[in-house]
Amino acid sequence: MPFFRRPSKPQDGPRTSLTNKVYESQRPEEMQADLQALESGDLPNKAKVRLHRTISGELPWMSTYSTPDFFLVEHLRIEPLVQVSGACYFHAATDSQGHIFLDSNLDATNLVRAYYRAKDEAIDRLIQEATAVGAHAVLNARYRFQRDETVVSFTILGTAVRFMGLNPPVKPLVSPLSGEDTYKLLQRGWLPVNIALGYHWHCMPVGFSTKYGIAQSWYNQEFTDISNRFMQSRDLALQKMRQDGARHYPVSGFVGVKIDYSVEETEIIFVRNGLFDNGLSIDGTFYPYDDMGRAEVPAFNTEFFATGASIVRLSTGQVTKSDIAKYLLLN
Repeated sequence: MPFFRRPSKPQDGPRTSLTNKVYESQRPEEMQADLQALESGDLPNKAKVRLHRTISGELPWMSTYSTPDFFLVEHLRIEPLVQVSGACYFHAATDSQGHIFLDSNLDATNLVRAYYRAKDEAIDRLIQEATAVGAHAVLNARYRFQRDETVVSFTILGTAVRFMGLNPPVKPLVSPLSGEDTYKLLQRGWLPVNIALGYHWHCMPVGFSTKYGIAQSWYNQEFTDISNRFMQSRDLALQKMRQDGARHYPVSGFVGVKIDYSVEETEIIFVRNGLFDNGLSIDGTFYPYDDMGRAEVPAFNTEFFATGASIVRLSTGQVTKSDIAKYLLLN
């Protein structure tokens, strides 16, 4: 039987106020109050306390900027205020067996909505923290999407900043760009505005000629149906990205666009519509319903994912405070 050596107990040394600090988990009533605050659109109490203590100078502020980025941002008279964050875990609706619902066009509409809801909820919480401290923008926002089966998560962390000499806006801007990128854009008349998402997911049923042709074909050929469906998914995703980027502010274009995509083999379960419905035909192949009124059909998922920073042109030269104020509709 294997054993491990337990590390020896460290020798007691001089204790400070920090080592005497006892860290406790939240009490049940505090957790319930935080949940109620989130459900009502408010910030948890500990988040409010953290923001207030940072702004008042009781706590040192934190930033996602590197040292060179911080130098360039300070050169632009942009004042870092506090580090802000947001997160959301969203579940896409499924049937009792965990299968993703498809709409009449065989698009995974619920899954697509889950991506956008997770992003929107997390960014709204990020903006809520930034608004609470009077920030004009959240810069160098670092974000991450993850999906585990039908659960989509989006987390984001950035630095709330203030443009010196301007009043706070109603809705702060959010940008994933670094301090160097922000500096270069502002010098050339561009302002980073938002984070945009383009996402589409489609499930395409196929017949035996396509399914087994891909695996066993002895000659070069293109499966045009899959190619066309993938291009349609791409077009729909980028169309949604343009719409998402311009929802709150007008934009001119996107920079730093990151793209991911996949085409993977799967199955679709079709259910009998009528008593005398014996099956369905896909691409010249007939798939009969079983005794339970179900037919399992081979298919391919086409998924396209894109994110980027939306920007707007404010000037032909360096962006000024009046340019930003006019864009944000400040007095």
